Amino acid sequence: MKLLIQHNHFQGEIAGVLTYIQSIEPELQRRGLETQTFSTKETSPQQWLQAIAQADLIHMNSNHLAFALLCKLLGKQVILKYHYLFYLSTHSTYEPMSLFQRLKTEFICSLPKRNYPLKWKLHTFVKLARLATRFSTALVVDRQAACSQFLAQSHSFPWKVDTLYNPIHVVEDQSKKTIDDLSKPFSFVYVGRLYKDKGVDLLLKATQILRAKNQSANQSFEVLIIGDGGDAKELKTLASKLEISDCIKFLGNYSQPDVLPVVRSALALVAPSRWQEPAGYVTLEASSVQTCSIVSQVGGLPEMAGPHNLFFEQENVEQLAAAMQICLDDPAAAIDRGRKASHYVSERFSPENIVDQFLEIYQEMNPNSQIDLTPNPLPERARGL
Repeated sequence: MKLLIQHNHFQGEIAGVLTYIQSIEPELQRRGLETQTFSTKETSPQQWLQAIAQADLIHMNSNHLAFALLCKLLGKQVILKYHYLFYLSTHSTYEPMSLFQRLKTEFICSLPKRNYPLKWKLHTFVKLARLATRFSTALVVDRQAACSQFLAQSHSFPWKVDTLYNPIHVVEDQSKKTIDDLSKPFSFVYVGRLYKDKGVDLLLKATQILRAKNQSANQSFEVLIIGDGGDAKELKTLASKLEISDCIKFLGNYSQPDVLPVVRSALALVAPSRWQEPAGYVTLEASSVQTCSIVSQVGGLPEMAGPHNLFFEQENVEQLAAAMQICLDDPAAAIDRGRKASHYVSERFSPENIVDQFLEIYQEMNPNSQIDLTPNPLPERARGL
């Protein structure tokens, strides 16, 4: 079978969609599928037409209505996977509601304030047009999936949206993490964009609380912040204002191969997001190197973290500081959490399992298909502690 995998990114761009595709493509090919990855942003409609005509199945990874319509005009089945929030109104807060309620909420959210300039008032029509495009694409495709249960449910569609997680490969023969592997002083690490919605300011405020509690106990630690963004300068100013600059290190951007050793040597990774993250991949990366995570209870982050990591309520700085204190008080227990989390992601988020799920969706669409759906045995490392 020939599978065409569509996305809407440039080659070499850092994007979770591309990471997902790069993770599943080798396993799909191992199952005997002939795959072609295709960027609608880098190619012309004529090239789209040629690629679609040659494919047996289309796997879309963006809400591209024109591309979806071409697929249907050529009689091709389409599985669309959602990687981002469908509604603007679910960005910072989320509560389950019916499709009618969700669309009403989205419409109200799109309306401009009275004191907005004209160009922003006109932008309302742009936002509503984009919503109409996304919804029309959903009606055109044959099957839909999302990168977390949270994201699937947040669509509020009256039809089924499957959960198809983003996979991660856990190295089977990596050494067992011990206290000797931890950096000294003990460190907490944040990896991601430096913008308000990522909640880095919450981490800085929690650091101030943690430092005050541990000064008398002479318990030193540091917080490493990897990444860059529009709020970098403001965050550095906040660290200075909170008088914690001596235990905060802004390290800038790192490539993924350089990030993972830093994360492995950390006592815990902190994901303090205040927005409803569809699926926080950085948490999976931490688990893959046996580092526990402390994550905000928003969006799909708890799903990615699993049952072995630590959680705090959205925006709750005191709970975040308390979770960090738990790790400082018992580093061995933090390491044990990380090891258990590593086994959890090995079993649930392996490329083999995700491809199994993808092919099961295809078989439901085509009961007479001849695709090999035999489950792959779990690697030895993933079968138990």
